[in-house]
Amino acid sequence: MTTSTRTPHHRSTPPANRTRARRWWFSGGRKTVPATTAEERSVAAAYDGLDRKVARKRAPKRNKWLDRWGWYEIRVEGSWASTRQSEALNLATMRRSVRHEGMITGLNKISQSTVTTDPFALYGAEIENINVAVVGDIGKGKSSMIKTAYCQRQLVKGTQVVVIDKKRQGSKGGEYTMVAEEMGSPSIRFRTGNRGMRINLLDPAIASGESRIDGVAPAGQEALVGAVIEDTIGRDLGPEEKGAMRRALRVVNERARREDREPRPIELATELLDPSAEFADMFGQLWADESRKWGLAPGLALQELCEGDLKGLVDGQTSPEIREALDHPFVHFDVSALPTKGPALRVIMTVINTWLANLLADRSARHKQTLLLVEEGWHVAEGSTGRVFRENMKLSRGLGLSTVSAFHHISDLPPESPARALMKEAGIVLLYGQDRLEDAEETVRMYHLPEGSVEIIMSLAKGHCLVKYGKADPILMEHVLSGREMVLTNTDEVIKGAA
Repeated sequence: MTTSTRTPHHRSTPPANRTRARRWWFSGGRKTVPATTAEERSVAAAYDGLDRKVARKRAPKRNKWLDRWGWYEIRVEGSWASTRQSEALNLATMRRSVRHEGMITGLNKISQSTVTTDPFALYGAEIENINVAVVGDIGKGKSSMIKTAYCQRQLVKGTQVVVIDKKRQGSKGGEYTMVAEEMGSPSIRFRTGNRGMRINLLDPAIASGESRIDGVAPAGQEALVGAVIEDTIGRDLGPEEKGAMRRALRVVNERARREDREPRPIELATELLDPSAEFADMFGQLWADESRKWGLAPGLALQELCEGDLKGLVDGQTSPEIREALDHPFVHFDVSALPTKGPALRVIMTVINTWLANLLADRSARHKQTLLLVEEGWHVAEGSTGRVFRENMKLSRGLGLSTVSAFHHISDLPPESPARALMKEAGIVLLYGQDRLEDAEETVRMYHLPEGSVEIIMSLAKGHCLVKYGKADPILMEHVLSGREMVLTNTDEVIKGAA
C-alpha cells in the first residue's frame, strides 16, 4: 500500500473527471508524490484530515431567489434607530465625567453627566484664570446660577463669599438679604446723606506700599484716588497733577499716622487746595508756587465728591461693622439704595474691591479662598475705576480671590470697555440666552464659538446655558436647583404681589 502526500510547492492541472477535480480543488491543486519515510507518511495523514475538515465546512448553498434580491450582499444604506439607541454609538459623548472635586452645578444635556463650575476645583486642570463671567439676557436664570453655584453651595463647602448687591428686592433691600438672614450675617448697607455705612477712601488697609506679598500688588491709595478724581473731572490727570496728588497724599498719611488715626479724603482735598509747609517743602522753593496750581483741579474734584455725591460714603472713618463683617463666611454689601446715575455707585464698588484685595493680600498666608459676586458688572464698565477693578482681578490667583461678574448685552459695550476685558479674561464663562441677534452674534465672536452657536444661544430655555472652560468648546448644561434653593432664588415677589 502506497501513502501519498501533497506539497504546496508543486501545482498540477485540474483533472477532467468531476470527482477527481473536486478532490484536486480541496487539496489546493497540489501534486501527489509517494511517501517513503515514516515522517512523510505522518504529514500525509495530517493533510488528509485537513482535507476532510475543509470539505465538511464548505460554504452553504445560496438560495437563488434570495441571491437575486441581494440578500447575501452587504447593506449600503443605514438602518433606522432612535436617538436614545444611537447614543451608545457615540463613545466620545457617552464617556461619564470622573471628576469628584467641587460642587455640582448641573447636568450635561448631551451625556447626562454632572457638571461643576467651581473655579477653585477646576484650577490647574481645566482653567488657569479663576474669574467667572455670566452673560445673558434678563430673566434667563443668571441670578439663580450665581446665588446657588457661587454663593449657597460655596458656603456649604467653607469658602468665604462677598457680595456687592445692587438689585433691589422690595422693601427688604438687596436680593441677597434673604441669604444674609439665613446665614445670620449682618447686611452692610450704604446710603447717601450719612444714613449708612462708610468705607474710607484713604483707609490704611489700602495705603500704598503696605499690603504687599511677593508678586502680588493690589491697587493702592494712589491708583484708587487718582481713578476717582479722573472719573469726576472726566479726563486723565497730567503728570504735574499726579505729582501734586502723590505728595499731598503722603503728607496727609504721615500726619494721620503721627496722630494715630485714619486720614480722611476731605483732608487730602484741603491739602491740594491750600498746601501746608510740608507739601511745599517736597517741591522745593523753585516749584512751590507752581505746585499750588497743579493741585487745584484734583482738589476741587475731591472736595466736590466729599460734599456731594460721596458724602457719607467714603469721606470718613471706615465703619467698624465692615471690618467685623469680614470675619463671617458671608459678607453682604448692600448698595441697592445708591443712585444709578453719578459716580457714587461705581466708586463704592471699586473701593470695596480694592479694599478687599489689599486685606486678602495681608491674609493670604492662611490660604483662604474668597468669592466676590458682582451681579451688575456693567456698573464698573466705565472710566478709570473700571480699569482699577480690572487690575485687581488680574491678581486673583495670588489673592485666592475669584470674581464672578454678570453682564447683559455685549453689543452695548464699546470695544475698549473694561467690561469686555473682564469677560474675555474669565476662565469660566456661562452663556445664557440672548433675544437680540446682535447680542448673540457678538457673543459668538468674542468667545470664538463653533458654527451654529448663534441659533443655539437665541433658543436656550431658561435655566440652560453654554459652559466654556478656557479655550475648550462649550458644553450645554441645565442648571439643577433643590426645592430650598428655588425659594431663596425667587425674585418674583414684587411683580406677582405675593410671597
